[in-house]
Amino acid sequence: MQRRGGALLVGPLGVGKSVLLATALRRAADEGRTVLSVGGAGWSSGTRIRGFGTLTECLEAVRPAAADGTAADRPLVAVDDVHLLDTAVSVRLHSLVAAGRLSVLAAARQDAPTPTGIDKLWVERLVEHVEVAPFDRSAMDTVLRARLGGHTDTATLERLWAATHGNALMLRELVEHALEDGSLTCVDGTWRWPGLTRRPGKRLSDVIRVGLRDLSHEEHELVQMLAVAEPLEAEIVAAAGLSRAAEALDLRRIVTVERSRSRVRLRLAVPLSRVVIASRMSDLTAARLRREVADSLERTGARREDDILRIVTLRTEAGLVPEREQLLGAARIALRRREFPLAERLCLLALQEEPSDLDTPALHGPVPDSALFGADLRRLVTRVVRDPEQAVPRVRAALLLGQVLVGRDRPAEAETVLKAALESGVAVPLDEYVGAVHTRVTNLAWSLRRVQEAGELLDRTVAEVGADRAGLLHGTRVLIAVMSDRLQEAVALGDTALDATAPELPLAQSVVPTVAFARSELGDPAGALKLLNRYRDVCDEWDTDAQLLANSVSARCSSLLGHLRSAAEALDAVHRYDPGHGRPVLLQALLDRCRLLRMLGQSEQAVALLRGAIASEAAHEYPVTSAWPLAQLAGALAESGNHSEALRTLVEVRALRGEVLGFPISEDEIAYESALVLAYTGDHSSAAAQAVALAERAGAAGRTVRATNALLLAARVTEGAAVRFPHRALLRAARTAGGLTRVLADYAEALADGDGAALTDVCDRLVEMGALPLAGEAAAQAARAFRASGQHRKGREAQAACRELLPGSGPALPPWVEADTRPERDSASLTPREREVAVLAATGMSNRDIADRLVVSVRTVENHLHRIYHKLGITARNDLQRGLDKLIGRPRETNRMAPLRLYEGGSEHVA
Repeated sequence: MQRRGGALLVGPLGVGKSVLLATALRRAADEGRTVLSVGGAGWSSGTRIRGFGTLTECLEAVRPAAADGTAADRPLVAVDDVHLLDTAVSVRLHSLVAAGRLSVLAAARQDAPTPTGIDKLWVERLVEHVEVAPFDRSAMDTVLRARLGGHTDTATLERLWAATHGNALMLRELVEHALEDGSLTCVDGTWRWPGLTRRPGKRLSDVIRVGLRDLSHEEHELVQMLAVAEPLEAEIVAAAGLSRAAEALDLRRIVTVERSRSRVRLRLAVPLSRVVIASRMSDLTAARLRREVADSLERTGARREDDILRIVTLRTEAGLVPEREQLLGAARIALRRREFPLAERLCLLALQEEPSDLDTPALHGPVPDSALFGADLRRLVTRVVRDPEQAVPRVRAALLLGQVLVGRDRPAEAETVLKAALESGVAVPLDEYVGAVHTRVTNLAWSLRRVQEAGELLDRTVAEVGADRAGLLHGTRVLIAVMSDRLQEAVALGDTALDATAPELPLAQSVVPTVAFARSELGDPAGALKLLNRYRDVCDEWDTDAQLLANSVSARCSSLLGHLRSAAEALDAVHRYDPGHGRPVLLQALLDRCRLLRMLGQSEQAVALLRGAIASEAAHEYPVTSAWPLAQLAGALAESGNHSEALRTLVEVRALRGEVLGFPISEDEIAYESALVLAYTGDHSSAAAQAVALAERAGAAGRTVRATNALLLAARVTEGAAVRFPHRALLRAARTAGGLTRVLADYAEALADGDGAALTDVCDRLVEMGALPLAGEAAAQAARAFRASGQHRKGREAQAACRELLPGSGPALPPWVEADTRPERDSASLTPREREVAVLAATGMSNRDIADRLVVSVRTVENHLHRIYHKLGITARNDLQRGLDKLIGRPRETNRMAPLRLYEGGSEHVA
C-alpha cells in the first residue's frame, strides 16, 4: 500500500478476501488516511470510513490528492466484488490511480472476469495482484486454536480439512455449527469432532447454497448428481448430456477434476457441500439420480470391482434392495476395500427378514453392544434353522458382519455376532467358516485380551476340521505367537506348516507374510526375502491384504538390506492402496512407506500421508494400534522442524495409550518415536534413557533391528565417548544381519568410541544406500570427533561433506548435532513432565484441564509452572510458546497462512 497505488485481492469464494479487505481498511483509517468504502466493503458504524452505494458516487464525492503527493496523502477507495463494475467506471478509476491521485484496495472472485480498467491496474503494475489461497493445515490449526482457546486433536483437524479444504468461510460456519449442536467438544483440554453426525443446520446450508446460486438447469442437475453419487466418470456425465455444465462448473471451481490413468472423474470441490446439497434434495430426485448413475455404470460393463459396489450401493440407497447374494457380494468388496460403515449397512440389509416374517426382530441401524442384541440374533438364527433356504445366507451374513465389526474396532459386538453365528450349527462353506474362526480368534486375543480362550478355540476348530483342512488357522497360530512376542516360535510354527505339505492358497497367504515379518524383526531380512520369493509366482492369487502385506514386508526387507530407493519405489508403485486414489489402506504398509520416506529425507510427505491415515476409518490391524500412526506422525513432525506440534501430538499419543492397550512390537515402536521427539526438543538425557531401555526390551525378545535403532538413537544424542553402554554383544549380533542394520550398528559403536574415521566410513555407506539425512548427520558427528581428537583438517573435510549432503534447501541437521555450536542453556534442564505441562499450557489449556489430562492435582500443575517460568526466564503464561521455541534452539515456528502469490509484470513471487 505504501509502495504502490493499492492492491487487488483475487481468490475463490469464501477464502477470506472481504475479511482481509476490511482489516486493511480499518488499519488505514487508524493511521489517519482518508478511506472510502463502496458497497459496504469494510464499513461499519463507529469507524472513520465513509460509505457509498456505488463507485460513481464515491468518485464524485472524493477529493483526489495532488499528483505530486505521497502515497499516504492519497484517498484510499475500497471496492469489494470489483468484477461487478462496469467498464466505464473502471476506466475512470484506473486513470485516477495512474495519475497518482487515488489508491485502491479491491477484491474480486477468481472465476469471474474483471473489467478492463481493473485489469490494467495490475498489468501496468499500478497495484499489487495478490492471490488469496485457502488456509493450509498449519494456518487452519492456528485459526482453530484462536477460536476455541485450546488444542485440536490431529484426527479432528484432518476431518475439518477434509470437509472444507481450508476454505475460511466453510471452516467458520462448520465450526460454529459443530459448537452449536454439541458435536465439537472439549475432552481433557483437547477439542474433538467426530464429523457431521446429523443433518446440517439451516445457516450452514444457506451459506453453502449462496456459492451455488445462478446455476443453469443443467449445472444444477449435475451438482445434485454429484452430491448423491460422486465421483462421476466423465463418460457418465457425457451420457447424461451434462458435459458443458461440467466445463462451466469447473471454471467456477464448484467441481474438481481427478485424473487417474485413463479415468477422468468429477467431484464437488468443497466436500462439505455434498452433505448439504444431499440433505436439501427431494427424496424422489435423489432416488432418480442414483438409479440413473447405477444404470449408466451397468451399461459401461461394470468392469471394476468398485463399479459393482457402487451399483449395489446406489440402488440400495434409491430404495431398490438387491438380492441377498448381491448384498453379500458387495459387502465383501466393501470389506476388502476397508469401507467398513458401508459394509456394515450391507450386512444388516442381508440379515433383514422377509416382509412375511413378522414375528422375528428386525435388525436396523448400528449393531448394539448388548446381550439383548446377541439374544435377538441367536433367536433369529435358531428360528431360521427350520428353514434351510434362509438359514445359510443369514448365517453367512452374520459371519461377514462379525468381520466388519472387528474392522470397525468394535470387538465386543463382533464377538457377540461371531459366537452366535458359529454356534448356530448351520453348515456354511468351509472357507467362510474357517475365516470367521480366524477373525474370532484374533479378535479374542488382540482386542479382548482373552488369549487363553482364543488358543482353546483355535485348538478345538483345528481338531474339528482336521489339520490338513485347517489352512488359514495355521496362520492364525503363527499370528498369536507374534502377538505374544514369541518370534522364534512363530518362525518355527510357520516353517513346520509350510514344509509339511505343498501349502494350499489359504495356508500360504496366511503364513508366509507373517513368518517373513517375524524373520525381518529378528534381523534376518535375507531369509524373509527368500521365503517371499519362493511364493512370488502364486502371490497374485492371494487376497488383497495378503498381497499388500507381502509387498510391504518385502520392501521392508529390501530397505534393511540397504536398498532404500528400490524399496520406496516398490511401495509407491502399489498406488491402488493409497488413500489419495480412493483406495483401501493397510496401515502396516503405510507405516513402512512413511518410515522409508523419512529415511530418504522426505518427512513432510510422510506427515501428509500419516495425517490422512489418522483421520480415516482405517482398521487397527495387528501389530498396529491407533496410537502408532499418531506416534510416527509426532516423530515425522519433529524431523521436519515442527517441534511444538510434535510435542502436542506426543501428548495425544500418551493419552491414547492410556485408553488402548498395545502389544510389545507396537509399544516399542511408539516408545522409539517418543524418545525421538524428546531428543529433537532438547531433552537428550531422557531420550537416551528411554532408547536404552527400549533396546534392552527388544534385544531380550530377539528383535535385533529395533534394538539396534534404539541404541543408535541413544548414541546419537549423547556426547561422544560418554556412551559406554554395556551392549557391545548386541551390536556384534546386529552385524550378522548385514545391510542397513550392520551399518547402523557400526554407526552406534563409532559414536560410542568417538571414532571419526569409522564415522566417515559409515557416512559413505549410508550415502550409497540413499539415507542422506542420516549420512549428513554421520558426517557432522565425524567432524565433531575429529575436532575433539585434534584432527582439524579432517574435521573441516567432514563438515564440508555434511554441507554437501544437507544443503540449506534440504533436510536439516538434528539439533543435538548443532548443540556444540551453541552456548548451553539452563532451560535445557526441563524434565519430561515439565515439558508436557509447558506444551499444554502454551495451547491455552487451564490448570484444571492440564491436571485432568495428566492425572495429577492442580497444585502439582501450578508447582510445575512455577519451575518452568524460572527455567525459561519468563514471567507470564503468554510467553510460554516463545520460551519453548527458545528451548528447542530454533526460531519460533510461525503457523502461516498459505503464501500469497504476487504477480508483478507477468512474474510470480511468493510473499
